[in-house]
Amino acid sequence: MADNLITLHGIVLSAIPIGENDRRLSILTKEYGRISAFARNAQKPKSEMVAAAQPFVTGTFFVIAGRNSYTAVRAEVNNYFTELRNDLEKTCCGLYFCELAEFLTGENVDENETLALLYSALRALSRGDIPPRLVRAAYEIKILYAEGEGPQVNECVRCHTKEGPFVMHVPSGGCLCRRCAGELFDEEGRRAYELRTQAVASGYYNLDDSTWYTLRVIASTQPSKLFSFSVSEEVLAELRAVAAAWYMEYVNHNFRSLEMLLAVEEVSE
Repeated sequence: MADNLITLHGIVLSAIPIGENDRRLSILTKEYGRISAFARNAQKPKSEMVAAAQPFVTGTFFVIAGRNSYTAVRAEVNNYFTELRNDLEKTCCGLYFCELAEFLTGENVDENETLALLYSALRALSRGDIPPRLVRAAYEIKILYAEGEGPQVNECVRCHTKEGPFVMHVPSGGCLCRRCAGELFDEEGRRAYELRTQAVASGYYNLDDSTWYTLRVIASTQPSKLFSFSVSEEVLAELRAVAAAWYMEYVNHNFRSLEMLLAVEEVSE
């Protein structure tokens, strides 16, 4: 069996019970991107995989390749992220991060940037020196860049000028300069446009300079160094609004863990 073992390094994204004894793991790996692996008897207390077959677990996984999936036979755990499991909001946030990564990543694709981002985000949640909502906003935005779908924040998406000021227009894919946005550049112009045309000018965000700066930092910073800043409540609110609008426009998926997280956040406010 040793000759057939494949060594993978990664993070468990989800662990779904299969029957009474087994679990199906989704693992984001350094070598093969996201994979599915069956962990036999992982629900039995004496199984070698029982401790490793759960979300957030980071380590080395020894698997055997099958026709359509892998079988995980052993794991060497580096981090369980136990701190997350003792805080409901952090648990929900971590599960959302994993579900988001599972949805956006692919098999047999280089996902090392997303893997590093997920690990850094889980570490930031565990440390607790940055509020979970800021970690979430930064993660939601950065994973879009890691997967090649982030907003353009450095130049106008139409004429490509780097001279601001800009307005964020989500349907256009990023920022628009004053000339390209025309009367829709600011709220007053958009109200006039809507009164005149009876059409809704949606997806526009006039952001604070600090929010533009933060977006550019998120876009350009390596995942390992990302979660080391703070912002005002106003900037955080704008980051969250842009992220929510972007996901609605381009991802359009119902994340079950996000619903749970939003309910927990509402109670804690």
